[in-house]
Amino acid sequence: MKEWKPLVELIREPGQSWSGRVTCFKTNPLESTLLAQWDLGYKEPWLILTDLQPNQADVLWYGLRPSTECVYRDVKSDGWQWQNTRLINPQRAERLWLAIAVSTLWMVMLGGESELNAFSTHPELLPPQHYFLTKPRKHQPLRLLSCFLLGCITLISDLLNHVPIHLNRWSSFPANPVEHFYCPNSS
Repeated sequence: MKEWKPLVELIREPGQSWSGRVTCFKTNPLESTLLAQWDLGYKEPWLILTDLQPNQADVLWYGLRPSTECVYRDVKSDGWQWQNTRLINPQRAERLWLAIAVSTLWMVMLGGESELNAFSTHPELLPPQHYFLTKPRKHQPLRLLSCFLLGCITLISDLLNHVPIHLNRWSSFPANPVEHFYCPNSS
């Protein structure tokens, strides 16, 4: 007979992490990999179950979830409307997904560039009480539009204003993108 323990007992304090194979649930047992991590400054750990082997998974991937959900919205309801294609031919869908991936990257880059250049190029033109001039410099401003949506708006605006289409080179991609885009747990 197996000894059952609460998963949270595998890591007992902030700063610890653990991964390994476990069996969950007494009534309908499930063999899976548990990825556990307790970041400093948080009340509770992340306890993530996956079907991947422990050496094939990283708990940091879960930190990508918020951005993954946003990209999913960009591909569907907020952006490219993928669901309306109703494609059933895998080869055609594959080509469209490639176009969607490249276009999404372009819009995110264009939106990020627009966000960066929004007020920082000419702050002297802003009134002294403007939010950009009065906010603490150490904090990131609240993003009201996703980089994707801002990129789409920028492209449409550029086209309407006869600004040539451009694609700047993305030269500063981090060596380890998972750690760069990681969002710590929100417990």
